Amino acid sequence: MLKNDDLRKKAEVLAVRGQLQAAVQAYEKILKRDSSDTSAWIGMGLVFRQTGRIQEAQSCFTKAVQIDPGLARVHFHLGDLFREQGLFDAAERSFQEAVRTDPVDAQAYFQLGRMLNLQGRAEEAVAAYDKVLSLSDSIPEAYWNKLRTLPVIYDDEDQINLYRDRYADGLKVLSEGLSLDTAKDRLDALKGISTNSNFYLQYQGRNDKELQKQYGEIVHRIMAAVYPQWAAPLKPLPPVPNGKIRIGYASTFLRAHNGAVWLLGWLRGRDRENLEVYCYHTGTSTDAKTDEFKSCCDHFYHMPGDMEKACTQIAADKLHILVYPELGMDAFNVMMAGLRLAPVQCVGWGHPITSGLPTMDYWLSSDLMEPENGQEHYTETLVCLPNMAHCYSRAQHDRLQKQPPARKRADFKLRDDAVLYLCSQSLFKYLPKYDYLLPEIARQVPGAQFVFLAISSVHVVRRFMERLDNAFQSAGLRAQDYCTMLNRLPPDDYLALNQVADIFLDNPPWSGNNTTLVAVDCHLPVVTLPTEFMRGRHSYAIMNMLGITETIAGSEQEYVDIAVRLGNDKEWRREIVHKITDQHGRIYEDRSCVQALDEFYRGVVGKLSQARI
Repeated sequence: MLKNDDLRKKAEVLAVRGQLQAAVQAYEKILKRDSSDTSAWIGMGLVFRQTGRIQEAQSCFTKAVQIDPGLARVHFHLGDLFREQGLFDAAERSFQEAVRTDPVDAQAYFQLGRMLNLQGRAEEAVAAYDKVLSLSDSIPEAYWNKLRTLPVIYDDEDQINLYRDRYADGLKVLSEGLSLDTAKDRLDALKGISTNSNFYLQYQGRNDKELQKQYGEIVHRIMAAVYPQWAAPLKPLPPVPNGKIRIGYASTFLRAHNGAVWLLGWLRGRDRENLEVYCYHTGTSTDAKTDEFKSCCDHFYHMPGDMEKACTQIAADKLHILVYPELGMDAFNVMMAGLRLAPVQCVGWGHPITSGLPTMDYWLSSDLMEPENGQEHYTETLVCLPNMAHCYSRAQHDRLQKQPPARKRADFKLRDDAVLYLCSQSLFKYLPKYDYLLPEIARQVPGAQFVFLAISSVHVVRRFMERLDNAFQSAGLRAQDYCTMLNRLPPDDYLALNQVADIFLDNPPWSGNNTTLVAVDCHLPVVTLPTEFMRGRHSYAIMNMLGITETIAGSEQEYVDIAVRLGNDKEWRREIVHKITDQHGRIYEDRSCVQALDEFYRGVVGKLSQARI
């Protein structure tokens, strides 16, 4: 019989060889003999993690730190597991334990900084990054993150101004200090842009074009230095022998994700005779929607997180046009888009902000969503497709009509007698200067109840509720009498919540698109106030498509007036519901945008082909 030490060595060898189930069995034998063997729990947890069995890995690591709370590296492993699951509060606690038990672990401080940042604790995140920099010079990401740290939500406009100025100063420091002379310089810079994008910058409600342009130039400089083979301008390609234009779509989110799932409408309705479509999924996660992407394209590649493999494949496919459905939600996409992998490169509207990248040629948008001066907001050439630029499937609506979710307000702990206003945007999309709108509505609608959905950070939720408390107190009211925060809901429960609500309140600075479409699927009246940028005009476009303009406000006061009237005038509310019921078909399966997109593709490739002659 092998001794425990020998079994442990055997398990480690098996794991290295990829014989993971055999490795688990070896660790289990050790634990049957001695359930307090922490190294066996750790080893088995690492194997489970390698095989994607996250919950079992978590159980093993938890057992190890219960036996010995001083295992700093195991706290780190737990934090990583929680981070990967989006459980940022739990991840932060684990990384706090890791640095408490090992105060010189720079990597633990770095991950702690990331979690604090995601929780909206910007100053604490900066302090953690400073600690990293004092302990190690081998984590350049800490320096980059420190200079780009932004809160998740803001207390007031002054705080937005403060962090915006600090962010602009940080970009200037990064740009002026950027050195790409040595291999180490280039690797450090690459690491610096790899940990996050400028995602939270866009939620300040300002024109981000110049800041995006500055960051886009930095990204391009780094990517061109690291991958010079994919940085030079490409010669226009002639049509292929079969006459088809090759179109590629690259994204980390070719799955059930708001950033790209809308793309399925473009793929289903395309001109199959003249367009050959390639899809490149660079994210790790897959689901049923990923399978739909596979079935809707001619060629599908899944290359999770592998920059060189993805770029090599795209270059080998000799595309005429490469489209990124969104840019800004994920660092990997932004980095790859900083290269020149096709003669024509476009950004879709999945994340409605200019990329700022000099390698992006066109920004594909909606003519109903863009203001007259829309081009001023983009570094790319703006291309406005008809209507919503979205071929929205009616499948969800039809499913709801056949088999509506059997839920009641009581299931969500909501009042049956309330006028229920649904406010279901992500909390970071709500700006403090609009908080006063809710107490203004509440003062005039007896029994008003505003329902929000929490995000994964308890700290952000608490800060948001404190902000609402202040707004309601200023109006002589108590937020707790009117505002309810629900936990995040599974898709079917979210649909049911829409069905038990009375009114959907769109968010002025960052309008709902998917949330508004779901509200319309559930025949819910939508109150919206279009604002300056495309990202504040999604619902405006949807309501115009429906031909229902009565609930589109022209001012903040009119927004309040419409919301109040819908709350108090049940007959008018029913009229709006009937209009949605009668006219909802206008927003589904609108192929005019797909036809216009196909024409744009043919036109731009035709121009390039002529230029080559």
